[in-house]
Amino acid sequence: MERDLSALLQLYLHRTVTSSQLAKLCFSDISYETARKRLRRLQQAGFTGSSSSGRMEGRGRPELIYFLTTSGAKALEQHKGLSWEEIPTGPPHTYHKEHFLRLVDVRLALAEAASAGIINELDFSTGREFWQELSGERAYGVEQADATITLKYPGTDHIRILLEIDTGNFRQTRHWEPKIRSFLATGYPIWVVTGSAPRIMTLQKWTQPLLDEAGVGPGKCVFAVYDDLINLGVFGAVWQRTDGSVTNLRPRSASPVSEEILPG
Repeated sequence: MERDLSALLQLYLHRTVTSSQLAKLCFSDISYETARKRLRRLQQAGFTGSSSSGRMEGRGRPELIYFLTTSGAKALEQHKGLSWEEIPTGPPHTYHKEHFLRLVDVRLALAEAASAGIINELDFSTGREFWQELSGERAYGVEQADATITLKYPGTDHIRILLEIDTGNFRQTRHWEPKIRSFLATGYPIWVVTGSAPRIMTLQKWTQPLLDEAGVGPGKCVFAVYDDLINLGVFGAVWQRTDGSVTNLRPRSASPVSEEILPG
């Protein structure tokens, strides 16, 4: 069914997704228990595999993550025109698992903001799709954002934003500086989601010279803590500009849209 193919496509785009995340992305019009049964059928048919996410659902049961199998990849090739040999299959590395899941959480938080009318015409693409679009081919060796967000605020044109989920293990010169320089070259604003407030201070220190070098202001790259964003929403959380000043990313009704949400 088309909805099942949509679930397989989300696993391709996000690498791994929890059962509750997949239910919200693809089965939002049915109950969670019914969605879980559908996901189990996909697994029984051999299109997906599963393992523990390390997170807990209600009633104290561990939540599963799903990932594509070779059969699932071949189904996407048949129905969506993707080359199955280029689709990652099998369980993600333990080190990457939470990173992938947090990316989906941010996507769902943006979808909630769209449902509340704070933003509209939301589009969320993974980094690989964005860089292929820019280069016209697969951009191997190019620094990729985790996702590219396109949205509109009421009364504004479409805005494109690069999203990065900080792993906490980036090194300044080896990882962070090449990444941010590559992002700044696109001209789009950058949103960074980190694990803690102290980590933001480190990344701000690394980022400010790059903004100076590019000739852009401190609002070009903004930072928020993951737990704050998930608990308060994307536009309820406190975001810090690179100079330490704060914003909630909402444009003021009587003012132009601020630098951190407009293309450069």
